[in-house]
Amino acid sequence: MLHVRSPRAPSLRVRLTGAVMLPLAALVLFFGVVTVLVTHNTEADTVDRVLVGSVRTLSLAYDSPPQDRVRLVPLAIHLLKRRARPVVHYSVYRGARAIAGDAALLPPADYARQWNGVTDAHAPATFYNAYREHRLVRGYLEPADALAVTQAAYLRDGTLRGKPVRIATEIRRAAGDDGLIAIQIADYVDDRAAFEKNFTLRVFLVGLAALAVTGLLFWWAIHWGLRPLLDMTRQVEQARQDASPSFRLQASQTAPVEMRPFVAAFNGLMARLDRAADSLRQFTSNASHQMRTPLAVARVQLDVLDRYGPESPQGQAALQDIPYAIDSLEQLLRQLIALARSEDQEGTLLEPFDLSEVTSSVTADRAALAPANIDISYEDESDGAVTAIGEPRLAAELIGNLLDNAIRYNRPGGAVSVHLGRRGENAFVEIDDTGPGIPAEERERVWERFYRVRGQSQASGTGLGLPIARALAERLGARVTLGDGRTGQGLCARVEFSAAAA
Repeated sequence: MLHVRSPRAPSLRVRLTGAVMLPLAALVLFFGVVTVLVTHNTEADTVDRVLVGSVRTLSLAYDSPPQDRVRLVPLAIHLLKRRARPVVHYSVYRGARAIAGDAALLPPADYARQWNGVTDAHAPATFYNAYREHRLVRGYLEPADALAVTQAAYLRDGTLRGKPVRIATEIRRAAGDDGLIAIQIADYVDDRAAFEKNFTLRVFLVGLAALAVTGLLFWWAIHWGLRPLLDMTRQVEQARQDASPSFRLQASQTAPVEMRPFVAAFNGLMARLDRAADSLRQFTSNASHQMRTPLAVARVQLDVLDRYGPESPQGQAALQDIPYAIDSLEQLLRQLIALARSEDQEGTLLEPFDLSEVTSSVTADRAALAPANIDISYEDESDGAVTAIGEPRLAAELIGNLLDNAIRYNRPGGAVSVHLGRRGENAFVEIDDTGPGIPAEERERVWERFYRVRGQSQASGTGLGLPIARALAERLGARVTLGDGRTGQGLCARVEFSAAAA
């Protein structure tokens, strides 16, 4: 038969790393894209500012007197080439003739040597400055510098030697010249693209390096953070290899406070499982031990029937004894189950309930089933309804159990009286009988399972009634005690509940 191995689930460390690194990678990618876009816009704005500023610088040199222009123009061009962002592509045209720079950088198509009277046919270039706002006149601080300008500096796209360029153009009258000159500064677009590509690569390389370093640091941090959990895992693995019913998790002093509730819950579960296992072992041991007697009686009576026949006197006696053995066995099993169930009521929800209603109802039920020669009475000693803290079903089972004992161990013609009342912070139920009672020296031993009071072995009991009653009382937060009967004879079983506020 072919066995397909199921895929191995990722470890908690891998899950946590992935849960953190994936959003972090998305965040790095997002900021990388934003950085590239901002850089692209900033680079474009910076280049445009440099081009416009450079063309105005060169334009101001041509606005100087002719005797100074010979010296200032080369100086301006020299300064433009020595800037942080050098400008090397420029041209100055007077009509159709280039008087300076690269003749391949042609003036715009609407340039004319003579002014047609239109000022700023193209919108001048403007830039947003969030820090300082200077009052500029067509791009110049000094209004006189703009007097001879017919077209303030503007930006356009063009080509230079077959390659796309960004061009800043300004048209003005040169000092001492009636005609117009076109001054242009250009920058290749592919230079800008190369810079942006290189910058983008560096941004993403830095982002990847940051992700790698963060991943390593986070992996180490998770290993350190999960160390207490790994320690508990080793404890559980050792316990699995060498099972012990008393195993409990041990949390170190440096364990995180968030793990303490888990450790407490786990140890509580183990304690409950331990108690359940002990209860099961004890139940099995008690059942196997106590069931031998009624089973042996039934087997003997069946052998008598088989040997003598049902019509013989011996067979008639056996037929009378077999139901007794079966009833004893049934009662034993019922009480063993009740005892096991009463010991497994942890987590019972305790709340206020009407104790007087529960007590009167249970007393009426038992009175209807009791032998005719047993007188059962009920007396409510309180002024009104008695409210106690507990669980109505378990309280009814507890009171019914004590009533059954009082009826079973009573004398023929005896009486059982049930008294309900409230005293201080407690509500109580007393079940008083006129039977033989229990000697004071044996009243502690009767809480032991299967213990029978000497001299009462003839009663059809199993020795489990009172242990069941105590187990139920513990589940209810109640207290059950035994004392002398109210009339001076018999036994009085008293159950005290916590009374609820009226």
